[in-house]
Amino acid sequence: MQPLSAAELTAALPRDGSLPGYTVTSTPESTNVSSTSDPNVKPEACRPLWDAHGGASAASVARAWVLMTSTGFAPPTESLTFASYDSGSADAHLASLDKALDACPSLSFLSQYGDRVTADIERVASQVTMGDASTSFRMHWTLDLNGLESDTFSLITTVRTGEATVTAVSDSIVGSQLSASQKRAFLPKMDHDMLKSQADDLRKAQVR
Repeated sequence: MQPLSAAELTAALPRDGSLPGYTVTSTPESTNVSSTSDPNVKPEACRPLWDAHGGASAASVARAWVLMTSTGFAPPTESLTFASYDSGSADAHLASLDKALDACPSLSFLSQYGDRVTADIERVASQVTMGDASTSFRMHWTLDLNGLESDTFSLITTVRTGEATVTAVSDSIVGSQLSASQKRAFLPKMDHDMLKSQADDLRKAQVR
């Protein structure tokens, strides 16, 4: 079976009003071009994790994505990416994430201002029960802009269903008012119902 095209992935993505509790804040975007990892991310072995944070995968043959936000006070910034793969490559992509999580307690990247920033990484025990396989992890980093600190907490969850994946990324940005213990415990919310609905839609798109 041929992998889903960018157009087919785009058609399967949610539109505004179709996800209870969410507002889709962008029109779908897509590409048939394989992504390349940011060479500024170090160590190199950790780049698949930074790619996943951007909804990308070097192994995919097509991707489509939207931005969205949940209802409520100070909602996180969220993205949803569908990706398709040649036979066996979706499973290999999940394996590459697991391998990187075993090897990478942290990674570093360049901020938009050219500063090198270190992000701590922690595997999150997966409670996802949909799809064929899944992996989830948290990233946390601190930015200092002219003496004003802010912390970003990101939850990245990738679910494989057949030869495709759905990756949900939730970024919560807060001021520096959290204590060290609160920072260690902070975890953006994983919406299992939303993830299940999107994994189901992605599976249906592969039945053609």
